[in-house]
Amino acid sequence: MRRYWRDVHSPAIARRPGIWEYRHYQFDAVRPMWNELAGVDQVCPDDEQLMWLSDVRYADEAALATFAAHPDPEVRGQLLGDIDLIVDQSTTYKAVGNDAVTLVDGSASVPPQGPPPAPAFGLFFRARGDEAAFRTAMSRLARDWSKTAGVVRLRLSLLEAPDVAAERAAGYPIKTHPPERQYQAWIDLALTDRSVTLPTDGLADEVSAVHAYPIAANYTSNYAGKPTFVGVRGYPAWDALTAIGGYNQAQQPIMRWMYGPVADGVILERVTR
Repeated sequence: MRRYWRDVHSPAIARRPGIWEYRHYQFDAVRPMWNELAGVDQVCPDDEQLMWLSDVRYADEAALATFAAHPDPEVRGQLLGDIDLIVDQSTTYKAVGNDAVTLVDGSASVPPQGPPPAPAFGLFFRARGDEAAFRTAMSRLARDWSKTAGVVRLRLSLLEAPDVAAERAAGYPIKTHPPERQYQAWIDLALTDRSVTLPTDGLADEVSAVHAYPIAANYTSNYAGKPTFVGVRGYPAWDALTAIGGYNQAQQPIMRWMYGPVADGVILERVTR
């Protein structure tokens, strides 16, 4: 299923207009971030854990509307057929404006492709009670962590409650997790090494659970409003090409000859292995 999402589903989604950035995260099993954190659940049952997350970013509401309207209903229906094929349960969250911010990013590779070169995690939080207090606490926590030595990347998303009616109107099969299994915040975190200590002062006051998923791989299929090389040719081609330095195969003339205008402006970062 992971290969299908990466190599079949994502390249199709990457071509939909309106997208500003599309990253697909694949997770390993939950691993507690702290040896002890009184009053906060860090363990998640195996059958309730997430397998992956698709992070789709839009420049504004108009761009989101463009995305939702394309491609035509027949093609869109075929694309969304993947959800019935490989998804048991999923939840669509929305974060708007300052509710979705990158506080620090010193990543070695932008956009990221493949297994992360340093420890990286998707941290998912559940609120203990009041939503406003939780959001304030999460914003403060993220700012503090972003200033901590050893934090390479930190992106905070404060999540709105799922809008099932909007999902249904967009044609998505409704497979939303029950409310007690939904999250209210997500942090995309990368560290220099696993010894980095993140402060937890006050965390338990507003957070009832934090589930830390090690990121097995992160694939970027659209970046800055254009499909990436991975989004056009797929990750296996990117992996093979960068392994031996076959950058002639990534030049604009050959890419346009093979794929047409969709390949114009394709981003390919040269990597050191």
